[in-house]
Amino acid sequence: MAARRTVKSFTSTKEDKQKIEPITFELEGETFEAFGQVPGAVLLDFIALSSQEDSSGTAEAIQGYLKSSMDKANYRRFDKLTRDPEILVELSTLADIVSYLIEERTADRPTA
Repeated sequence: MAARRTVKSFTSTKEDKQKIEPITFELEGETFEAFGQVPGAVLLDFIALSSQEDSSGTAEAIQGYLKSSMDKANYRRFDKLTRDPEILVELSTLADIVSYLIEERTADRPTA
């Protein structure tokens, strides 16, 4: 008879979620507020898509991460600004914003 395996339970601590402050950043003089944290699956999606050989995966990764990083109102303003032909926000700037958000979200996180 096979030995019975124990069940390992995983959960996120609700107390930690309540302590996470939003991340504020500016783009072209406008202030935006991003979630202090995103689900781990969002970061996994970003990594998987940005690791693809073609540039369309990277573009999809950046767009998806940014969209998942803000509430609807902030993202709507952000998207409108980044598509404005008179402002011309470059792809490298969008990539810098994603890098900044990831750094802020992973800095000083407990690992245990």
